[in-house]
Amino acid sequence: MEWCGKLYGEWRSAENLHRMERTVLVLIVFLMLAGWVWDTGAAIPGTDGGYADRLSRRGFGMEPVSDDPGILAVMAVTGCSPVPLKGMDMSRDIAEQERLTQETAPLITPAGLIAGADTFPAEPKYPEETAPPISIPAEEHPAETVPPADAPAEEAPAETVPASVDGIFVNEYGMICGIQDPAVVSDGYLVLPSEGCTGIAAGAFADVPVIIAEIYIPANIVHIEEGAFAGLGYLEWLEAEASESYYTEDGVLFSENGTCILGFPSARTGSYKVPDRVTRFAEGAFGEAKIEVIDAVGCSLEATGSLPSSILLLRAEDLKG
Repeated sequence: MEWCGKLYGEWRSAENLHRMERTVLVLIVFLMLAGWVWDTGAAIPGTDGGYADRLSRRGFGMEPVSDDPGILAVMAVTGCSPVPLKGMDMSRDIAEQERLTQETAPLITPAGLIAGADTFPAEPKYPEETAPPISIPAEEHPAETVPPADAPAEEAPAETVPASVDGIFVNEYGMICGIQDPAVVSDGYLVLPSEGCTGIAAGAFADVPVIIAEIYIPANIVHIEEGAFAGLGYLEWLEAEASESYYTEDGVLFSENGTCILGFPSARTGSYKVPDRVTRFAEGAFGEAKIEVIDAVGCSLEATGSLPSSILLLRAEDLKG
């Protein structure tokens, strides 16, 4: 076994030596080839002569290195510039050589092509894609109707002016809605017309410039709206001619068969005892009343008609306990 190991070691050493010899031989051949290329100026494919030969005749102060676009493209891409070789005149002024180099340096376009090169195919031009025009239908507007020239102009409805009955305004519905002539109020006493009107509208006397203390209501007045006596802060008495719709008692106006207080003299003070038959106060009946206490212990009130907080209302349920 020992002689086998010794034989194997010698074989390995001989093998390594042969590898080194081959490597050195290849390196020598490569160096010789490189020197031959340098000295003889081996031709570059696509050119008329060797690169070194053409470069020795052109460069600084000489004619351009090549007219061939292939060489110019290689130089443009790689950033190479002519360098002096053997036989080149090195006595020129350096500044002059640099100036000439700049003048003869190939120009590069932004697209990477050499200016003036006509052997490269031009960049294909494609027709610009033109989007087909979009047809947008015009917004349709209804045609304006123009009335004929001879058509009568549309007249605005005339404002209805209340009629005047004995110095009192009456609207088209026969409702008293104001006072035209303040002279109809004599010493605070107002007598409503006995004809030409059938009712009293809400707030009919609110803007009267004179003091009204007493009002007489004839039997032809069959409809009185709630709040008809609003604004009469000096009213002391209401008197109505007996009818199926209304009647007065102690200066207070009743309706609905006596179950509703429709009008109350606002200037009255002290206290007032409500009749037992009353079940509600009309809206605004005590709106401006100066009375302090309303005694409704004997009746069953269902609605008080926005009774002012300044008036004390006594009810039967308030006295229990």
